[in-house]
Amino acid sequence: MSNTRQTDYGKIEITSEALAAIAGAAAVRCFGIVGMVPRGLRQGVSEILGGDAISRGVEVKQDGSDVIIDLYVVMAYGVNIAQVAQNVMETVRYEIEKMTGLRPVEINVNVTGIRVFK
Repeated sequence: MSNTRQTDYGKIEITSEALAAIAGAAAVRCFGIVGMVPRGLRQGVSEILGGDAISRGVEVKQDGSDVIIDLYVVMAYGVNIAQVAQNVMETVRYEIEKMTGLRPVEINVNVTGIRVFK
C-alpha cells in the first residue's frame, strides 16, 4: 500500500517501505535503543535474502492518509523503558511528518528484549 498525491507536475507516491525506512532510522538513533527485531516470516525471509536492514523491526499499515507504525525494539538494560519508548514515538512522528507531510495516527513501540552490557 502507498500514499499517493497528485501535483501540477505529476504524481508523488510514498510507499510503506519508505515509511518503514524512515521510522527505523529514526528509532535506532534514540538513546536506549540497542537494535530492532525482525517480525514475522516476511521480514525474516527478506533479511535472509538481503533485505534492507534499516526497516527491520518496523511494520507500516496505511489506510488512505492514516498511517500506523509498529516498532519492535531491543532496549539497553537500566534505561527507563517508558521514557525511551515515549522518546522513540516522538522522534519517529517528527521524522515522518518532516519528510513526508504525513501524520501517523498511531506509533506502537513493542519492547521485545533487554540487552545487558558487561
